[in-house]
Amino acid sequence: MACLETIIRNIQDTFQIHVHGPVFSDQRIESVYYLLPPHDDQLPLDPHTLYIGNYKDFPPPIPDGCILLLNCCGECKDLSRLYINEDLDSFAVLNCIQQELYASRKADLKIDEVFQVLQAGYGYQSMLDTARSYLNNPITLCTTSFSVLASSPKERFDDKFDVYEKKFYLKNEFIRNMKEKEVLQHLFTSSSPMVVEIDDSPGIAYLFCSIHIRRAAVGYLCISSLYRPFEAADSAFVMNLSKLISLEMQKAECYAEKTGLKYECFLTDLIEQNLHSETIAVRHLVQLGEPFYQYFWVLGFTFHGFSNHQLNPNYYIDQLSGIFKHSMAFFYKGTVILLHTSSYKDPYQSIDKHKLTHFLQLNQINAAISYRFEKILDTWRYYNQVIFMLKNKKCVRKERCLNYEDNYLNHLLEAAQNDINAETIIHPDLLFLQKYDQENNTEYIKTLKAYFLNNRNALNTSNYLHIHKSTFFYRIGKIADLTSFDPANAQILFSYEFSFRVMDF
Repeated sequence: MACLETIIRNIQDTFQIHVHGPVFSDQRIESVYYLLPPHDDQLPLDPHTLYIGNYKDFPPPIPDGCILLLNCCGECKDLSRLYINEDLDSFAVLNCIQQELYASRKADLKIDEVFQVLQAGYGYQSMLDTARSYLNNPITLCTTSFSVLASSPKERFDDKFDVYEKKFYLKNEFIRNMKEKEVLQHLFTSSSPMVVEIDDSPGIAYLFCSIHIRRAAVGYLCISSLYRPFEAADSAFVMNLSKLISLEMQKAECYAEKTGLKYECFLTDLIEQNLHSETIAVRHLVQLGEPFYQYFWVLGFTFHGFSNHQLNPNYYIDQLSGIFKHSMAFFYKGTVILLHTSSYKDPYQSIDKHKLTHFLQLNQINAAISYRFEKILDTWRYYNQVIFMLKNKKCVRKERCLNYEDNYLNHLLEAAQNDINAETIIHPDLLFLQKYDQENNTEYIKTLKAYFLNNRNALNTSNYLHIHKSTFFYRIGKIADLTSFDPANAQILFSYEFSFRVMDF
């Protein structure tokens, strides 16, 4: 069956006219019929047939059914009917509708073939190959970590892909274009296809369609219009294909069954301090076949929103392992915990940070990363950093990622608040300035805080406050007169800056 909405859109595009009246997106049509003027023994109209006829042949009352009236010449004002004002040839319109019905039937037959391939257990590759015989364009099946599960033609990869350890990934430039075109947001929020043009591929459009398992986005199809332009029936076909791919993906262990127990015991022992010898810990790593680099980080991942809770956590462990090449991950007390190791001091130097950011966004996941450390037996200490950030709503988050570097002071103050009243360690000069501003309608606290926010740079601070540089220096002078502030005194500067952080806390 063809979608009535698609049929109407095709008529409008073909004849460059507007079809008036209500069109329901879920209404399906399986045939078209030229409607003759009514007579006494007329049978009820079929709800899945689209009837067309000339307006002048159907004076009120018009029969109930899906009827498209032609050549109304502006006389029809019935908002409950489909009608066209322009003078069109009835058989030309009939032929246009039949072409759409034929294209839809071809798509339905091909989807049936894909379903048979699914039932026979031939896997992704055969399903995509069968679908390509209808689409006549290259198809790529990707995960939400931007790795390629399958492609048709097989192993046909152009300049849009990188290869790592014989596995293919989308390039950053292509992912950046997807983000700019709001494709990533669409894939997460909608199951309907989306057609866009990518900046570095002039003349070629891309059709994207997400794949969901129990409401969670687990991957998507990407089809390029390399060999032929997209047609109206392609979107419906790809949407049905994505549902069949979803069924095939659910056969994989990482979506349905408990897997990835390889690291569970080892990481649990590290977090729960059951290992007391670094030599033994290193030996365990060797036995697990994992590299041992100089630096380590603990990362934690939690789901934001209800949809991802429905999917087995091992799916996300599998995807994160594709982003963090040298890592071990497991599901611990409701959180995905990952131990990352690298020879670089920057944790992101050995991974693709853009892919991580987009993966977190696409799956609505929040991440936290600890400080760097070198002793593997200290894993439990840095695990505590991660858990604090994931649980504390005051922590600073950048692109769904929490860094301990931005939140260490919050952790310190949180831990100390039972023994020390935070307000008592604020420098009294700042409390005095707060009161002075309230009584004199000045902005000395705001000015001083902006000075620290802008790395103690006078020009940047004045620009930040939208005041003249001389005004800034006047305020600093008044602050120095009222308090012990001295830009040359490192101890005072640290004490003030620390106090501002405590006040924010």
